[in-house]
Amino acid sequence: MPYFALYRQWRPKDFSHVVGQRAVIDTLRNQVINDRIAHAYLFCGSRGTGKTSTAKILARAINCEHPNNGDPCGECPNCLRMDREESLDVIEIDAASNNGVDEMRDLRDSVKYPPQYGKYRVYIIDEVHMLSTSAFNALLKTLEEPPSHIVFILATTEPQKLPETILSRCQRFDFGRLSVADIQHRLREASDAAGAEISNGALTVIARAAEGGMRDALSILDMCLGYGTSIDENTVRSILGTCDRSFMFSFVQQLADENASGLFRMIDQIMREGRDPSVFIRDVSYHLRSLLLAKCCPEDMADILDLTAEDTQEYRTQAEAFTVTRLMNMMDLYMKAENEMRLASSPRLALENTSLKCCIRTQETDSRALADRIEELEKRIDAFEQGSVRVHAAAKGAATEKTDPPANSSNGEKQAPPEKKKAAAPSGNFDSVWKEAMNRMSKEAPGIWSMLTQGNAACDGNSQVHWRPAKKEGSEFFIGPLSKEDKKTRIQGILKEITGVDYTFTADPYAAPQEAPGNTEDAFLNELIKTFGREPVRIVDELK
Repeated sequence: MPYFALYRQWRPKDFSHVVGQRAVIDTLRNQVINDRIAHAYLFCGSRGTGKTSTAKILARAINCEHPNNGDPCGECPNCLRMDREESLDVIEIDAASNNGVDEMRDLRDSVKYPPQYGKYRVYIIDEVHMLSTSAFNALLKTLEEPPSHIVFILATTEPQKLPETILSRCQRFDFGRLSVADIQHRLREASDAAGAEISNGALTVIARAAEGGMRDALSILDMCLGYGTSIDENTVRSILGTCDRSFMFSFVQQLADENASGLFRMIDQIMREGRDPSVFIRDVSYHLRSLLLAKCCPEDMADILDLTAEDTQEYRTQAEAFTVTRLMNMMDLYMKAENEMRLASSPRLALENTSLKCCIRTQETDSRALADRIEELEKRIDAFEQGSVRVHAAAKGAATEKTDPPANSSNGEKQAPPEKKKAAAPSGNFDSVWKEAMNRMSKEAPGIWSMLTQGNAACDGNSQVHWRPAKKEGSEFFIGPLSKEDKKTRIQGILKEITGVDYTFTADPYAAPQEAPGNTEDAFLNELIKTFGREPVRIVDELK
């Protein structure tokens, strides 16, 4: 007896055995029960979601002599003939190979003949988007007003390629991708019927690799059963050419640590094991997507990705090493590499080049890379500042306890309080005040200090401190953080501690340097230097 592939063995025979697609199945079942059969249907959806199987079930149901709640009985002569594919009332046409106008003209001539056994004559046209423009035109009139005994069922994975004149004459049903849970349930039924022992982890790997298609999932299971009757997760990954989760976590950790040497060693390992680089890049993209979900929606991550509590926590822990911007940049690079790898002469070089770009991001100079690095730098600075403030407060408290002077001297006289530092006038020597403030901030607030070193500060006569960046390039990355209220309050507080004056700090945009007012002598000398140069000039009086 010949062997049939699992996806053929497990093709559903009635509506109740179709996996998923509840809305589509309930609508078609009610139409059969109420005898409201349309003359044209359009089934849309990705591969392996049940379009052709549902079309065959509908063809059997409307021709069944004793339908049971909208399902074909499977026992009447019409159902038996269709099961054996001997019925002349159901005609299947592959539009990919019969896409010419002549085939559609033959179809138009044959629809006038009544059905031989059942009530309807059904035409199932698969991959209908492959028809030529002339073939669509030849089909249009027949599709618009067919004989009462004709039913057209069109199936396609690309409905956007169909003319609007065809779409408007059909009842459209969209078949969505199947969930991992639905695919796992059907795979468990198929493996139990085959007498195989397969772990839940292996079924999960197969269901995710199928990407919502039941036919793909059953085909992968068929390959695994050809390997043996006892299947675990490692066996499935070996057959699919993918890497296990621990390897993927380790690889992404090398990206987080910017360890180029470790990345090249791991890429060499997967190549020696015969892994497909394009499959590995896709796995990396999925892993980065999981980390991005852990950063953006940690509460819903487990439901979206169908993960256990332990797996969810592992993703959240690794996601802390990345910023959202960096994860998005890396996903873009790997997805572009997946498309470019199809044309690359050496897929390994494409994989190594992309991984290296994600690793040595500190050398990138585009705006997205700079924003990512500044975001991560601010995060580290805030953490460092919190730790340094606590240490400084503890050290200051200990020093105060040790150096507190007694209230009275030994001879009973009150000791004069220490003389406070005289407050500097706002318009005084502000350069020395700012220098002392910068020294204080380098110890107490190194993050703010590092940004202030990229510009210069000046004070006007109204205690207003204006800070401007020294260079125009990249100045927006310092003005924004320094304009935050917590940073301004910290700078103003340090200035007040030094001078006793309430300064107001602002971070102003970059402005080209101008000559200071009042320095007319310096300006005059600069003009002379431009004209005559810095070398000595000998003046000769030519008047004799």
